Amino acid sequence: MSFTSDARSAEQRDESFLLTSAVIGVIGCLLAGVTPLIGGSSTAFTGSIVSSSLLGLVFAVQSLRLLRRDGVVALAPAVLTTIFGGWFMAAPLLYDVGFIATAGTQFAGLLLAAFGLYLTLARIAPSRGS
Repeated sequence: MSFTSDARSAEQRDESFLLTSAVIGVIGCLLAGVTPLIGGSSTAFTGSIVSSSLLGLVFAVQSLRLLRRDGVVALAPAVLTTIFGGWFMAAPLLYDVGFIATAGTQFAGLLLAAFGLYLTLARIAPSRGS
């Protein structure tokens, strides 16, 4: 196996992980949106999280769409997806909701924050080939 094919293979794995990260962002927004409905939490918490998840979903889907179209991470939707992840981790603590609503929303937030931040860093970090 030549160095060129090794580099190309590594590049394909990187692109696959970026795409997977963007898909996880979409799934995280969906999970955050349904968790308060399933977990039986207050109306204020449910309204806040469901509306936030719909807005976050717009940016997560945009991030996925632009990545698939251009093959490059779009910085703005990746950063906004990360911010929504932080909100989903903090919101249950502010609203003082039950275990299921807290655990589900925070797990969804962790997915969004971790993989959104990975996308963000992949965009701003210098390339290895440069």
